[in-house]
Amino acid sequence: MFGNPKLYAEAFTQSWEAEQFCANQYDLFIFTPACLDPDYTPRTTITPTYAQAAGSCPGKRKKKTKRASATEVARDGNNVIKAPSSLPLASRHFFAPRSNPAPHALAQHIAASFPDIAAATLTESNCLLPKGFIAKVKHQGAVSLTVTNPKTPTESYAPYFDALTRRLNQSFHFGDNPGLTFTQAPTAIQLAIDSIPTHVLRDDDEQLFTFIKNSNQNAKAVTIGSPRYLNKDRAARLARQNTAVVVSVNPDDVHIFLPALVLFSKRLKVVKTTQDNHYTQCGNCYRVGPAHA
Repeated sequence: MFGNPKLYAEAFTQSWEAEQFCANQYDLFIFTPACLDPDYTPRTTITPTYAQAAGSCPGKRKKKTKRASATEVARDGNNVIKAPSSLPLASRHFFAPRSNPAPHALAQHIAASFPDIAAATLTESNCLLPKGFIAKVKHQGAVSLTVTNPKTPTESYAPYFDALTRRLNQSFHFGDNPGLTFTQAPTAIQLAIDSIPTHVLRDDDEQLFTFIKNSNQNAKAVTIGSPRYLNKDRAARLARQNTAVVVSVNPDDVHIFLPALVLFSKRLKVVKTTQDNHYTQCGNCYRVGPAHA
């Protein structure tokens, strides 16, 4: 059937070639095959209408087009050009925890004055990024900055984290418990995989990571990070038939796991964890519903 559009259209009715042939628009002069079927007779060329012929006549004066109004241009422009969406707060947030988590006596003063101090530090470093920030001091002393510009991600400020940390410790009295280097807020989503059979899991954290990572990779072809047992009490965990494991997932991959995941020949419920709104030196704290406690 190669070189014979009619036979090809009959064999592959959903193809582009079949669509063109059925519409009497398949032109062998344009779509010439390498080898033409000798039994194929091309269809008669479609004769253009008078209006089409007149419109293509070089001697015919073109009709003056109507100028679009400013409102129409603006409306059409809005349909074509879309402004980039705002980044989530987690992507515009970075923080500096204290060496030893502890409340800071000057928390309100730091929150009020450090945005301008940070802006001055960036200006001295010839930084061309936006310099608007919202500062907060957590109840355990961590100082956080959130970029007010909704289009600028945290990683843009990473080269200035050391300079901002030095200025923070110089500007406020931290004593022998200074602030650590600024770091990006975690953006990974924490998911709790519930009702995993206890006997199939590993007790060692390193073995758990490899085991769960490989199982999820086989099930969903998605890489996860930092899995951990929700119940850290090993004795209490082994006393139950099922347990829960918390894994870190890229925000773009969350929909792949929710609301359930098939692992170990079982359909396991998957829920998002609730992250406490503070940072500690040992990491983040997470809460889940009563069914997963």
